Amino acid sequence: MSGGTTQGLVRDPQQDDKFGALAITPIFQELDGASVSWKIYYTVTDDNCLAGVNCNPSAPNKFPSTTFADFSYAQKYLSDNPTHAACTPPKQSSLQAVGDPANAFCIDPTHIAPISQFFTDLTNNTLPSFAYIEAGFGVNDEHPGSGQSILNGQAQVASILNAFIASSSWQNSVYFFSYDEGGGPFDHVPPVPGHTNDNTDAALGVTTDISSIAVNPDGFLPCVAPSSGPSLHCDLSSSDPGANPGDAAAQQGFAAQLGFRLPNMIVSPFARRHFVSHTPMDHTAIIRFVESRFIGPNAHLTNRDMAQPDLLEFFDFTNVPWKTPPTPPTPVAAPGPCNPQNFGP
Repeated sequence: MSGGTTQGLVRDPQQDDKFGALAITPIFQELDGASVSWKIYYTVTDDNCLAGVNCNPSAPNKFPSTTFADFSYAQKYLSDNPTHAACTPPKQSSLQAVGDPANAFCIDPTHIAPISQFFTDLTNNTLPSFAYIEAGFGVNDEHPGSGQSILNGQAQVASILNAFIASSSWQNSVYFFSYDEGGGPFDHVPPVPGHTNDNTDAALGVTTDISSIAVNPDGFLPCVAPSSGPSLHCDLSSSDPGANPGDAAAQQGFAAQLGFRLPNMIVSPFARRHFVSHTPMDHTAIIRFVESRFIGPNAHLTNRDMAQPDLLEFFDFTNVPWKTPPTPPTPVAAPGPCNPQNFGP
């Protein structure tokens, strides 16, 4: 959301460092500045229930589970309201806007809405220019250790994609689907600039290197936290990588090493058939695409998203390969909660 910057922070600013919302510019603020419509659709609420389903009526917490709340700019659209004071427009009371029985926050439902609204907007052909769908954290996001079957996440994605493909929005839209963590030990490609293809078969002819996108997003370097605790730019412990002045991260910051590879799947009538890109990119390439499409070719939040490809190589806008959409398979139903006792042989 921020173009790759955490302003030097390495740990989770809220959970680990115990900071409040950070004054970092997110993509949504940039879109607002260009008068581009956007909306976040959240899948779960802070009581770990699916949006719109009150699974814990004795202690509901219907605050949207969205990482947008990590930014101080989000206060314009979403804020706690424990005293039930009148909400400042365009925000509405959570009881009125999303049926929160505790009426505990203020929310602008034209910019932040439960996932059910996504399907309504598809049906009514009222999607914004940029729609951002939050994962179902801990419920159907396929995260290891959460006790859920990965089939829950696949069923969720299938419901979204099937509705998208069948809607009028299909004819002029692009859907990006990615993950936030990868199985690094199973990847043969080192995420180190200058060594991307050390273990790649030369016969494939892949010569691109991730050094083109391995840039420090801002002027901040990871650094050791003061003795009083994490500061807004330094939160490493003395034993963390980057704490030693000789470490690559201490010298090059977040340009020193990218993460292992993750899928970036693109679903659109314009998507090239059977196409696999070998162009280096990270998550902020999606932001670069949005910026290029709706704001301008030089729009960027940081040096990181500016260094990304615009992703146009994925598309054929002339022949429209999938003008007639495919028919996706029916997802397999999940067997129930997963735990070590019910794993198969």
